[in-house]
Amino acid sequence: MKYWEDLVGAPDHRFGPLVFGGDLLDRLLDLMGEKHPVHDDDAFARALDRTRRIVPGGFIHSITSGWVVRHGSPAAVVGLRTLAWDFVRPLYPDTPFWFTTRTGRSVEIDDRLGLVESTRRVHDDNDRTYAIGRMSVVVLRRAAAVAPAADPAAPGPVTEPARAATAPAGTSERTER
Repeated sequence: MKYWEDLVGAPDHRFGPLVFGGDLLDRLLDLMGEKHPVHDDDAFARALDRTRRIVPGGFIHSITSGWVVRHGSPAAVVGLRTLAWDFVRPLYPDTPFWFTTRTGRSVEIDDRLGLVESTRRVHDDNDRTYAIGRMSVVVLRRAAAVAPAADPAAPGPVTEPARAATAPAGTSERTER
């Protein structure tokens, strides 16, 4: 597991080749309900001056993120702050591609968390770019990860159990505006 301190000034990483297969694309399109014809229909895509249907941009982000975790090293990501992709040229199913991840700015948030901004560039074997993703993530700091956990057997303050407040039947606790 990598923590914020491990990502500060980290070297660029290159991954690949990956192939987003046509069968995988079909399964994910069905699962996600993403049925825009440019992703699902070769004839429609050709009418738009594409060679054939293209891989959706969101799928490019997902497969590259998963690949980093599975084949690189997972990071103690607490949350995604921002994400933006520029799709420069279409990525077709069954086409090998590579990607690089570069850490940019890193900032301490507090003693528990840090922010890491990175750029992910997806490209072919001739280094021609398909997409560029920029993201910032909140990452756990090492000291917060190794802080001793509270001992559940240790005596602590006695508190009354929390009681759930319920609204009378037919009413709502939410105020309409």
